[in-house]
Amino acid sequence: MYLPQLHSVAFKFGPIAVHWYGIFMVAAIVGGVWYMLERGGELGVSTDRLSTIALWTVVAAVVGARILFVLANDPQWITQDPMQIVRVWQGGLAYDGAVGLGILALWYQLRQTPLVFNKLADWLIPGMAIAIFMVRIGNIFNHEVLGRMTQLGFGRWPEQLWGSFIGVFLLLRYFWIERRVSVPPGYQFWSAMVYYAILRGVVGETTRANPLYLVHYINPHWGIGFTTLMQLFTPPILVFTIYMMRRTWRRSARRLVPEGAVEPEDTSTVTHSGKTLVQVLGGVSVAGGLGFLLGHVPSIGWYLIGAGLVFLGSTVGWATRYLHVRAKAPEGYEPTGEIYRNPGGPSPVTVWFRGIHRVFVADATPVVPEASEVSQPS
Repeated sequence: MYLPQLHSVAFKFGPIAVHWYGIFMVAAIVGGVWYMLERGGELGVSTDRLSTIALWTVVAAVVGARILFVLANDPQWITQDPMQIVRVWQGGLAYDGAVGLGILALWYQLRQTPLVFNKLADWLIPGMAIAIFMVRIGNIFNHEVLGRMTQLGFGRWPEQLWGSFIGVFLLLRYFWIERRVSVPPGYQFWSAMVYYAILRGVVGETTRANPLYLVHYINPHWGIGFTTLMQLFTPPILVFTIYMMRRTWRRSARRLVPEGAVEPEDTSTVTHSGKTLVQVLGGVSVAGGLGFLLGHVPSIGWYLIGAGLVFLGSTVGWATRYLHVRAKAPEGYEPTGEIYRNPGGPSPVTVWFRGIHRVFVADATPVVPEASEVSQPS
């Protein structure tokens, strides 16, 4: 979408211009970090430690996003205008670079505690999904990430809204799994990356007005083209993320609680952080949609209102994290050693598994397997 009536600057403080893109990015980071800090007590990790981890992960993500953008779009800056590389405030960040360097920074800080790394990687998904949802709207204000022109009667493909919808899907999918299915730590992250690669590479990039490489095919009637740089990278990304997803499912079933972890927090003080996050996002989305309607931009306005109502609707009857907790472990199941607080009950829950199937069990005195019986993470 190209809407010249929208301006990239939200307001100014003297010579300092604050852009809508930056506001949306900061809001997504704040929401994602808040959610991670709220969940951190489940593993007995201190707030100070989590804050430090989050800070360096965010810094690495921004650096990675900028580096990949420069390499993919303006590599001549490296030799001709190096200072342009650091001018992030002028736009130009690549999501894939943010994920790549960000997850490496998270792993480096937690390489000695694989359970904590896998859980925090999972808890990054809400923030990442919100960033995709909101920043793509910021792209509209910046008049960038445009779709191809079509002959179907509506001009350009609404590429920014396609991309924003990926964030909606990833957020709702994350909380659906979080509330209803027991999956190994780390599975949420890698499976989300699989879906992102498919939706972005196969759907989004097909209608995006990006340069083509190797195969130069354009259908002007439908407004589609092959192959963009992202589409070329999609197959290897899918191979890697699917491999990591399957590896996580098969090898992360047995993970000891990290050495030094404390008893899960008192469940009487537990708040449903996921529900709060989604409700706030839904309210902001509806309010933003009304603002666009008042500004005579109905396409974005109705999209945001619809997304906001979906977010708010998903919180009706919000189930607690461990809705299906068993009183005792089924026969033939073994404890993984994972112990989490239970927002729906007075005692912690443990995780038991048989093969790739995992269940939650209510147990105030959980059984932790001997270290010799647990396959060490590789």
